[in-house]
Amino acid sequence: MLIKRTLFLMGIFGFCTIFPPVLVNAQRDVFSPGVFSSAKIEGVIGQKMRNCVVNGVMDKNHSLYSLPFKNKLDNGGGFAGEFWGKWFTSAAMAYAWQPSSTSRDILDHAVYELLKGQESDGRLSSYSRENDFGYWDIWGRKYALLGLIAHYDQTGDKESLKAACRATDALIDIAGPGKKKLTETGLQIIGSLSSCSILEPVVLVYERSGEKKYLDFAKYLVKLWSEPNDYNPKGLHLIEDALAGVDPILIAAPKGYEMMSCYEGLCELYRVTGEQRLLDAVVKFGKSLLKKEIMIVGSGSSGELWCDGANRQSEMLEQPMETCVTVTWMKLCYQLLRLTGDPVWADQMEVSLYNALLGAMADEGKWWAYFSPLTGERMPSPMQVPVCESSCCVANGPRGMLITPGWSVMKGKSGPVINLYNQGTWTQKLGSGTEIKLAQETDYPVNKEIMIRVDLPQPERFTLTLRIPSWSRNTTLMVNEEVITCTPGSYARIERNWKKGDQIRLELDLRGRIIRAPGSVNELAVMRGPIVLALDNRMVKNENYNLWLLPLDTKWEKKGELGGLKYVLPAPTRTANSPDQYVDLVAAASKPAEVWMAFEVPFLYRYTHFFDHKQINLVMCDYASAGNQYSSKNLFRVWLPQPLFMNDIFPENTWRILYREGISRPEIPQKK
Repeated sequence: MLIKRTLFLMGIFGFCTIFPPVLVNAQRDVFSPGVFSSAKIEGVIGQKMRNCVVNGVMDKNHSLYSLPFKNKLDNGGGFAGEFWGKWFTSAAMAYAWQPSSTSRDILDHAVYELLKGQESDGRLSSYSRENDFGYWDIWGRKYALLGLIAHYDQTGDKESLKAACRATDALIDIAGPGKKKLTETGLQIIGSLSSCSILEPVVLVYERSGEKKYLDFAKYLVKLWSEPNDYNPKGLHLIEDALAGVDPILIAAPKGYEMMSCYEGLCELYRVTGEQRLLDAVVKFGKSLLKKEIMIVGSGSSGELWCDGANRQSEMLEQPMETCVTVTWMKLCYQLLRLTGDPVWADQMEVSLYNALLGAMADEGKWWAYFSPLTGERMPSPMQVPVCESSCCVANGPRGMLITPGWSVMKGKSGPVINLYNQGTWTQKLGSGTEIKLAQETDYPVNKEIMIRVDLPQPERFTLTLRIPSWSRNTTLMVNEEVITCTPGSYARIERNWKKGDQIRLELDLRGRIIRAPGSVNELAVMRGPIVLALDNRMVKNENYNLWLLPLDTKWEKKGELGGLKYVLPAPTRTANSPDQYVDLVAAASKPAEVWMAFEVPFLYRYTHFFDHKQINLVMCDYASAGNQYSSKNLFRVWLPQPLFMNDIFPENTWRILYREGISRPEIPQKK
């Protein structure tokens, strides 16, 4: 891939976004991704994305990521082969969002370096040939394929697609029908899920090449999932168990990240086959995750495994919420949003973005957390693979951040679909070919007001679709001066003759909501819109008293015979079926500079047993800011036991349960 040819391609295709390959049955998407380069995302999210790109993705020594393929460095069972594809798919999205000649050169050079490791028969692996099917062999091949496909999509470079086809051919030669079963490869302890997740790029290669042999291989692989094998005596049964509503922890092996990757592959296979049971299985699986595994901040897992996390999230879990799980959950939600048009998946992506994902991004995008607790202290990821100067979550975290342009404003069959409310402008072509620009003026979710201005060259009738979050019980939606009826947890579809200068005013319900832990009615948390709030020891200190969260509907009593002293009597314990309960939130008068949002939250102080009670306010901040010093001295907590014992609210030294014995407390590596 010579620079001269690179410049030639740049001249043909420009810095336009995704080069449009011929996709088979792409119309199965209810919502199509937005054109990345048309999303001018500003505000906090835009700044975080730019930090992620400038300080992280495009600042990496990417030449290190191709070394495992050139030098076969993973023979001892390593997983360095995954880094190139994880990093490259992030870099490709960064280029799609903010294209430049510099980032284009980085992409082309990275592919050039990778393909030095491709063998004459097309084999592309970080393991030597005699170690085919090593623990993470197929997993690394998967990520290399995803990267090559991303390069083709961005540049139209047929050499990348050709290399991906040759690499897939080499895999079929050793793992096609009558050969070694991929369901009997990889780590047996995780039931071959890592190897089976190669389904996604195999289908993508078929979509872009149109060669039926790749679709046949994909179908064969899925057929193997249902058959008994040496690793899984009953078979993986990913489709059957999902359709039957089996809890994720009981499907195959409970390795969260790899399992979701397999279901991502089913989404792609559904796109090309239209086989409804495939989509039904992924939808049921996704909803099972929501019910059983996904925690309040939009992630799951303990030690990278499903753990019945929704019910156990108020416990001190070991190694909770791997960043790779967060990213893959967001990517799975993205697939389901595209395929179903159900706003529940956009709701979930918003929660994950603002909480679990932003909370895991450290040092302005230079590094990421491996695990993220709900109580204790934040820890940067250790450098798990020194040869790549990176870790799995550092390479993977940006992929969750950089899909934002694709889902923020999507294209529906009758017009734009607004999923993310954020300062910025989005441009899209209507079905007629008319270009429409949508400009959002807002600092949501700090404040509730969102103004959307419509700009188009001439009046035209189409439908503008806006997500109304499920938590927004009191919503105001107006077009110019006309009030539009809307329902929480649905899309407001506004069909009308739109013209330049039309204004949409949206006000979302940002009251503080009290959330009860699914597994413990006595553990409470506070959310404000999509933002989870947390106590942080920079703003709240240990004290020798106990507090109870004070809901807005609290009934105060005052009896004259007690000298007019106010008190609060006990109330029945609320259940999951009780009406929503809210708490008053007031913006804090002061906060640390590195904290995004902070609010005073009322708590009940019972000075004595049944009278002389009073209100004490504690400051809570957004989860992503809580503990963001990544220090053993900066402690935080989300779940609030009732009563909250203020002399022991911040457990110390939790980093020791985040990492295995013998490792010292990780620090963010300094660039050499």
